Amino acid sequence: MAETTELVRTDAELVAETAARLDRLVERLEDEAFATALANNPKETMMAAGLTLDHEGLEAYIRTDPERFETVTDALFQRVDSDFLMAMSVPSCC
Repeated sequence: MAETTELVRTDAELVAETAARLDRLVERLEDEAFATALANNPKETMMAAGLTLDHEGLEAYIRTDPERFETVTDALFQRVDSDFLMAMSVPSCC
């Protein structure tokens, strides 16, 4: 009988991963080639860069450290436009 192992991430792990990814995303936006690729193909660019974000991690981050989340998202919003944000929120099936 095969055993299955289920990984359970704690809120602390989710927050740490999400915070690190958002921080790296803001830093990477300083790279013009990355910013252009992100503008043209956001989901694929973020996946290739290892910067994907999940709903569960974002919720844990907001709940656990709202001030830090606000700071990093303010920095992100200063570097991207509303079209990018819309592209990130559209399901990949559409």
